[in-house]
Order: sequence, then structure tokens, then C-alpha cells
Amino acid sequence: MNSRFIRFAVALSASALVGLAAPYSLDATAQTAGGAPAVRSSTRQLLNSERIAARFGNYGIEVLASDPRERVSNLYSEANGQRTCRTFAVVRYPAAVDAALAAEHDEILLGGSIGAVFAAHGWQVVKTNLRYFEIDAPERVARLMRVATGTPLAAHAYELDVAKDGRTFRYALLVEIHHPDYLKRDDLLAIYGPADAANREAAVEDLLGAALAAAGATGDAPAARPAVR
Repeated sequence: MNSRFIRFAVALSASALVGLAAPYSLDATAQTAGGAPAVRSSTRQLLNSERIAARFGNYGIEVLASDPRERVSNLYSEANGQRTCRTFAVVRYPAAVDAALAAEHDEILLGGSIGAVFAAHGWQVVKTNLRYFEIDAPERVARLMRVATGTPLAAHAYELDVAKDGRTFRYALLVEIHHPDYLKRDDLLAIYGPADAANREAAVEDLLGAALAAAGATGDAPAARPAVR
């Protein structure tokens, strides 16, 4: 992974989100088992960026590292001139991205927030939830989140697909590690429903290893602790 450092900040005020959140569902009823959203005419799950903005009043994304296969990002809120990481995200792209997603993928590679980019282009974002778990905050993530090293953090591994005009495309695998004041493991289950990594365990373990390495959990650092579901 190269050392290119990209910054892309998006600020959403809490007042602006009052109108935004109204047609969107915050509960698990918008998801079916396994994470596929139920089709509704006027509701969808809030994107993580929208949840952070609604909870903390604003949202920004700082891309810490990026290459053609992987991206590491700090999804943060800001107060009094200080950024606090609310989600530490590791994204793994497929070896080849479908040409139908080329424009959106280019925008994301320039620092765009994945869900927001696809939503802005009219795509439905579909999450297949693979695993919920906890890790003890490694030093890098603890520093970004302004918590003590070793603080238990909820995390979420999932596949992200996008759909439009009757066509669905697999886009990426992600691990998101959340600030304890933002989301806990039980919150993830309530929002997204059950997780199932059946037949995907090898891919999940590989992704988890990459996420822990990016988070700084190497050497003697704590490994992931599988959640009790």
C-alpha cells in the first residue's frame, strides 16, 4: 500500500439531516436475514456517513492509505477543531471492477465516501453481513478515536454490492471498527440483522487480517474476539 495521503471531507449539519433522515429507516425492519435490504418504495437504511452526521452533527472522511486493491479510511466527526474517528474502515476491492461502476469507482479512488457516491448516482447499496465481533483498540485506532489503547470496540465485516435497473454488482469487502460512543456490537445486530459468513470464512479471515494490520494490531497486539451472536 502506497503512502499517498488523500483528504476528502464532507460536512453535514444536524439540521440538514432532519429532512434527510425522515424518509429513511433506522431500524432492522428494512433488512431481511443475511443483510439483504427488503424492497421498499420510500425507505432505506441510513448510510454510515449519514448516521455519523446525525449522531454527532457532522461527518468527514480522511483516506489514510489507498491502492488499487485496498483503502484505509478514518470516518470522523469534528468538534472544537478536533477530529474524532467514529469508524475506522478497511475496504478491499475486487481484482477487476465492473465497467458499469467505473465512474463511481474513480470518484471513490479520489477520496469519495463509498455509500454516498453510489447513492448520489442512483444506486441501491446492499450489505451482506458476514460477522460481528470485537477487538481491543490497537494504538493507531485508539489514537484516532481518542480512547485508551485496549478499549473494546465493535466491528463489522460485510460485503457491499450495488444495484440499479435490475442489475446487481459485487463491489467490495469491508471491515468497519466503531468508536464505543457511536456503535456497539448489539447496535450492529439491531440495525443490520443477523450475520452469516457461511462459505465465506476464508475470505473473512483474510479480510480481518488485513484490517487488523491496518489498525495496528500486529505482533503482540490483541487479535479479534468473535462476538456471541
